[in-house]
Amino acid sequence: MFLFTTTLTFAVADEKLPDELEKRHQLWNGFVDKLYQLHRKRLAEDNYYTHERVGGYGGQTNNFEYYREVHYYDRDSRQLLSIVKWNETYPFGIHMIDVFFYDNNGRVLREYSATYLPSRHTSPSETLIILHYYKDNLHSFREFDASNVHIYEQCDYLNGEAVFALHYVDIPDFVSQLKKEKQQDYRACFGHVAESAGVYIDPAVELSTLD
Repeated sequence: MFLFTTTLTFAVADEKLPDELEKRHQLWNGFVDKLYQLHRKRLAEDNYYTHERVGGYGGQTNNFEYYREVHYYDRDSRQLLSIVKWNETYPFGIHMIDVFFYDNNGRVLREYSATYLPSRHTSPSETLIILHYYKDNLHSFREFDASNVHIYEQCDYLNGEAVFALHYVDIPDFVSQLKKEKQQDYRACFGHVAESAGVYIDPAVELSTLD
């Protein structure tokens, strides 16, 4: 078993940064800290098991043992609680972390994720809050980053057939911007889905559900 027990912190690089970029570095690094706290909290009762493997990259990184990818499962429900790619290059370093929460039917309800580039550990290159919804035979989800920017949305039939898969530039501001034949499907997919991350922009809100 391999767990870090020291609070995770990341220092911003020494170079001068524009104010907005520095604020984002602090915000996104804070997001990772909170995900790590959630991860540790869920493992506190030691009721889990793990699967792990070593992975890495070619190219510029050229290190095929760059991280240890550990999957943490709840021993009773067998649900995947979190995935962490531990980056052995950095003290207490995390290359990637995913944390999952489920509804009463065992379906993924919320996901949180953060990833650092191998070449740059100043702040995450990607942060995600993914909110899932299930209605009738549809499964839809929206993705937001830790700055609450709506970056992606997808809707599928439960049999796997895609209805919509829209990236940032393609997400309509209004349903009327879509072709008329797509508007009813879009409402069915996303009419009940939150338009922002809401309270989940702060992963610490999940801590109260773990007590």
